[in-house]
Amino acid sequence: MNRRKFFSISATALTALASTTLVKAKTAGGVKLTVLYGHPKSPEDFEKYYAETHMPLVTVVKGLRKYETSKVMPKKDGTAPAFYRMFEAWFDSPEHMAAVTSTPEWQKVGADLKNFASGGITSFVSRVE
Repeated sequence: MNRRKFFSISATALTALASTTLVKAKTAGGVKLTVLYGHPKSPEDFEKYYAETHMPLVTVVKGLRKYETSKVMPKKDGTAPAFYRMFEAWFDSPEHMAAVTSTPEWQKVGADLKNFASGGITSFVSRVE
């Protein structure tokens, strides 16, 4: 699969995952979207783009309960971890998540992944307990 197609599928999957009917059950603690970034070809370029371009897109998304970014630390023996960076966004309910992730602002966030995430992404939704 070529890179453009991978990121097109990834952005579409991220949006679909965020609004899927698989998470329709109400939860007291809400739901969380986690995005794990694979190791980029150029960590320096990734960090610059992530801080200066991508995260400003996230900051204009209205309705996020909370979001957090983190950089994954090396393993105890000093080897590289399975993922490079992690993004987490919290929502009050699956319906709240669906509403936020259907906005044009969120769509821009998903569409932007192809511009910098050269190591690919893994994303999933979890119930907060």
